[in-house]
Amino acid sequence: MNAISSIVELDRQIQQLQTQCLQHTALRSLEPQLKRLAHCNQSIHDICHAASLELGQVSCALAGLLMLLDQSEIKHLEREQVYCLLEPFTQRLQQAYEQLQELT
Repeated sequence: MNAISSIVELDRQIQQLQTQCLQHTALRSLEPQLKRLAHCNQSIHDICHAASLELGQVSCALAGLLMLLDQSEIKHLEREQVYCLLEPFTQRLQQAYEQLQELT
């Protein structure tokens, strides 16, 4: 089971438990914990979504950079120029990595 299907399954299980709490008064004491669990699950989903979007944007930008570097008009780039082109991607990848690390 991958991360997204696990999050979806967790959400489904939380909803089922919340429904059971509404149907059975003896289970209502679990409602605060279920609300907290649902909130945590949503936070995980949001982090995964944000990291996925960020990685997608970086991937597209790197593909564009490769096309730019592959153009025949660009024969020589200085090390500083290459660094300036790649440094923002490094920062964005590091941020996405840190977001994903929060989940583990």
